[in-house]
Amino acid sequence: MASLQLTWVRLAWQAVARSCRDALQTMWNHSEMQPCSERDIGVQIQHRESALVGCMNQELEKQVHERTSQLAEANSRLAKQNEELARATRRKSLFLARMSHEFRTPLNSIIGFTDLLAEQGEGPLGEAYSDYVRHVQEGAHHLLALVNDILDLSRIEAGRIDLRHEEFAAAEAISEVLCATGPLAEVKNLQLCSQVSPTLFAYGDRTRFKQILYNLLSNAAKFTPDSGSVEVTAEPDYAEIRFGVGDTGIGIPPERQTAIFEEFTQVAPATSGVKEGAGLGLTITKRIVELHGGRIWVESTLGQGSRFFFTLPAARRAEQGSRQQAWSTA
Repeated sequence: MASLQLTWVRLAWQAVARSCRDALQTMWNHSEMQPCSERDIGVQIQHRESALVGCMNQELEKQVHERTSQLAEANSRLAKQNEELARATRRKSLFLARMSHEFRTPLNSIIGFTDLLAEQGEGPLGEAYSDYVRHVQEGAHHLLALVNDILDLSRIEAGRIDLRHEEFAAAEAISEVLCATGPLAEVKNLQLCSQVSPTLFAYGDRTRFKQILYNLLSNAAKFTPDSGSVEVTAEPDYAEIRFGVGDTGIGIPPERQTAIFEEFTQVAPATSGVKEGAGLGLTITKRIVELHGGRIWVESTLGQGSRFFFTLPAARRAEQGSRQQAWSTA
């Protein structure tokens, strides 16, 4: 029985083999091809592979061309959008500059007349009217400071700010700014101090440097509670000078330490005794620092205070002194 089954299986396989051979022969005859050697088959396979690769390359080139066209269209749209955005920015800056000038003229008149009234040259005003005049003066000066900030920002964005580079003693400029911010510190009984070598010279626009420092010191006074302290430092760092303004204020959350340099951004409400600004001081400060080729950043801990750092180019004498100090240390 088993031998009979094996015989039937063997016959079936033979029939299948004959059918396959006949089918293959029919295919060869139908394609007008005759059975060939292994070498010929290899050549045919290579030709077919080459044809397949060619088709794939054509398809890939087609896809690359289509994708390139899409990217070109997207770039064209982005270029138009950037051009429109730049045009809108220029118009905004021009509008702000014109409006700032229109505001400054009457504000200066108000400040001038209130100063005359405060002198009481035409007779005493009385305690009540003296307080009224003082409030008008404070409000006018505050509003003028905001207008000046807007005007500065519009000039920077429009590329109309010119820097007058010169070598200047950092300690002298810092001392002048500390004197100017003294009244802010006295209101809150803040201790102002500086640790700057008198031999340290920076290279840049002296007036703009004082503006940078004044903005940072004003912020430090705003966000430092009563009886706190504010410190200014400066250290040579090869071709640069690293300035620092530290305080014992409320601190800045980590997630806000980058956003504070954006326009119209307030970190937190100021402490009592000082009016808040428009959120442009740090934006202007950052732009001016970058115009000098420097950088600015902040290190802060909530509840312990903040320390702002910025760099400016060092004067050649300061740069040489820094190198000599580094060599002597090494």
